Amino acid sequence: MSTRTKAKVELYNGEPAIMINETPYPPMLITTRISDPEYLKRLGEAGLKIYFVVADTHWNRPGDDKNPSGLERTLADLELLLSAVPDAYVMLRLNVSPPPEWVNSHPEEMVTFSDGSHERTICTSVGNEPIDGMHSLCSEAWRRDGDAALAEYFDELEKSPYFDRIIGFFLCAGGTSEWYYPHGLVKSGGAYGDFSEPFRKEYEKYLRAKYGDEETLRRVWKRPDATFERPIIPEPSERQYIWEADDRIFAALRNWEVEGRTIGMKLDMEAKLPASIGVFLNANGYAHVADFFAAWHEATANTIVHFSRTLKNRYPDLLVGAFYGSLGCTEYFECSTATGTLTILDCGTVDFLAAPGVYNNREPGGVVAQREMQDSFRLRNMIYICEDDSRTHRCGPWMQREAMALYTLKDSLETLKRDFARNICEEIYGWWFDMGGDWYDDPHILALFKRQREIADFAYNIDRTKKNEIALIYDTQSVHHVSSPTNALVLDFYRTSDLHRIGAPVDWYFHDDMARPDMPDYKMYVMLNCYYLTDAERKAIFDKARKNGATVVWLYAPGFICPDANPVMDAENIANTVGMNIVMEAKTAFPYFHVDTSHPAMSLASATRRYGHIDRDVHSNIWITPTVLPPAYQNPVFYIDDPEVDILGRYSSNGKPALAVSYKHGFPSVYCTAKILRSELLASLAKWSGCHIYTSSDDVLYASENFVAIHASYDGKRVIHFKRPCSPFEVYERRYYGHNVTSIEVEMNLGETKMWSLMGAF
Repeated sequence: MSTRTKAKVELYNGEPAIMINETPYPPMLITTRISDPEYLKRLGEAGLKIYFVVADTHWNRPGDDKNPSGLERTLADLELLLSAVPDAYVMLRLNVSPPPEWVNSHPEEMVTFSDGSHERTICTSVGNEPIDGMHSLCSEAWRRDGDAALAEYFDELEKSPYFDRIIGFFLCAGGTSEWYYPHGLVKSGGAYGDFSEPFRKEYEKYLRAKYGDEETLRRVWKRPDATFERPIIPEPSERQYIWEADDRIFAALRNWEVEGRTIGMKLDMEAKLPASIGVFLNANGYAHVADFFAAWHEATANTIVHFSRTLKNRYPDLLVGAFYGSLGCTEYFECSTATGTLTILDCGTVDFLAAPGVYNNREPGGVVAQREMQDSFRLRNMIYICEDDSRTHRCGPWMQREAMALYTLKDSLETLKRDFARNICEEIYGWWFDMGGDWYDDPHILALFKRQREIADFAYNIDRTKKNEIALIYDTQSVHHVSSPTNALVLDFYRTSDLHRIGAPVDWYFHDDMARPDMPDYKMYVMLNCYYLTDAERKAIFDKARKNGATVVWLYAPGFICPDANPVMDAENIANTVGMNIVMEAKTAFPYFHVDTSHPAMSLASATRRYGHIDRDVHSNIWITPTVLPPAYQNPVFYIDDPEVDILGRYSSNGKPALAVSYKHGFPSVYCTAKILRSELLASLAKWSGCHIYTSSDDVLYASENFVAIHASYDGKRVIHFKRPCSPFEVYERRYYGHNVTSIEVEMNLGETKMWSLMGAF
């Protein structure tokens, strides 16, 4: 059924944008309590025109004498919002979850453990009281009854005079509406899941699509009893690589000194387990474990695709999106909300995905890292939306404000500027999420929003085409082949600590996109967690790099797991990937190395710094702990043994090569045996590869062809170098920092944000 309002995502001045009735709307969205019409009016006057409004079906929230139904609440919110902001548009934050009565009456649709039991839990999108078990997030019965509930809901909502202000639907379900399971898959007594029929069907579908026939399945799994109809659910002992190997290493690193003086203490530094090789799943005999988790995540993604199709079939001219795809600040295995992203991106009925920013180091001087690879969205004419639940000095309780060090109005303004600069420069969307209902109700913050709307309107009406020179490449298949602490270090903490401090902007992709003809060419590709690579995937990377002789930087164990090789896991697989001979040692060691700064590829590095680990303070702003970082270690250990390569760095402990460059593949192939490279090493390699470096100040930097923004990490001067002569205009001070200049020197204080337009004043 058509509606008066039409909303879509389409290219506008070079990049995807939300278009409402053919008019672009920049990333100035908001979610807040629909309760105070005067506050809403002030937000509208500040330029905020797209609002997320909570929507529950009659099925999920039927209402009673004391509480309104979901539909009644939606209608009341729409009436209040549109009376305060008549030109507002609405994205329905649409809860598609079943009611608790439905869940409790359908035990066959619940997550089922090996002993036939279920796990009592609270799933907030279902209700605030415990349910007898968590419904499967891939239940066909839920999908069917959910469709009927949506039809009933929209049949009524369409009669509302406010319906023509609705531009789309944001699908919510699972824990905190974010499509995850609120309990684990292994009980304390040893029972494990999931043996439910809904998941069995999804698991079977996943395996048939991946392997084609059971002969191939049995060969890869090394299990002659494997079948599609009854796929193997891994036992807890087969899941030990997720945590146990690291836990043993942690214990040894922390307690080595007292082992011989403590009764009964026996440490295992090498963490040898049947189902793991160091921190990796042993793919020689346990490939079914990774497939189980991949299917677990894809099953949830398939339900999002299902409901998106239901809504797109009814409203083809409105937007549909969901929470999904967290590769930061997440649980990588049991939650089911990480690795099915590409299934959603390629389904054709989803316009956007969203997630809150990571909750690490958000305070002034820090960065709100993201959980997704947002440039993979751009290739598909989709948008990624950050839930900018940005706290302010007005927050309560006090711990929420204190944990993020937002003591003053200035702290609030500068961090809000920082996060807005990210959205504009990285070409993502964001909604301000006022969970308190008054976090932004300050005249200075509202004035800031008004200016930011002016900036956004200007930014969206000039050529927005991104022309960054560095691409960071991630892999979803590798996630379930390596331990949870390794995933967190590489996919989460590293993004918080270093990747915005290179001094140059970067783009973020899944490695699958390297084979796409429409993926832009870059001067440097950084392969962050590409531990699992097929021969075809590796070839696609080589072909992409050879096009323009781009540098490829490989970290730790690229291609270590190759399903086309024999053996599947071997140092030779890494050698074939990086173009240099590699030796593997199955032991635990420290990753520290020093570099040779005489080599031009290391021109911005330090000869005395110990590299190979995150040496910055990384801490949570929500879960108050001193640090979220594990000790620095690696197992297995790799080192380079090849006389034909240029050695750039050596292990501090034994002098063996740890960083080198090879040219055997027809492009500069840089291999680092550690899991991460500090920001100035990436900057050095980028500069050597011909990339422009804006600053070496170690600040948080966002930049595009039109804007450069700096969020200061310390007090003092820094120099900013521009790509070409320009007249940088600071958008908040409304003043020029020079005319026809190629660099400027700026004095800044810790936590301060400056954002320059390179396209003149406005």
